[in-house]
Amino acid sequence: MVIRPYQNFFSSTKGHRKGQAIKPPKFKSRKSKQTARFTLRGFKVYQHKVPSNAKIEKLKIIWSRELPTAPSSVTVIQDSANGYFLSFVVKINPEILPKTDNSVGIDLDIKTFAK
Repeated sequence: MVIRPYQNFFSSTKGHRKGQAIKPPKFKSRKSKQTARFTLRGFKVYQHKVPSNAKIEKLKIIWSRELPTAPSSVTVIQDSANGYFLSFVVKINPEILPKTDNSVGIDLDIKTFAK
């Protein structure tokens, strides 16, 4: 609840709390996106749903692509229109590309070149 941070703030300004006075609480705006990250033991991926902890209901997944390996963490993003998006972190082995004789040029801007 919101009551405890304000109680701590007012008791510290009145001197009822040990230590120096604390600043008033800041709360995130609900107008923008909200995020939550779960590590390996905080979620399970089934075929069409991701059950997470008790604070977030089971989310139906519409896969954009298959996961190459089992995910190590997931970030649940809720946007301002109450849409949920899941971002998985997976570990993959780097793909070694064949060698070519082509050259690549990178533009670093004139300020970097002049220094």
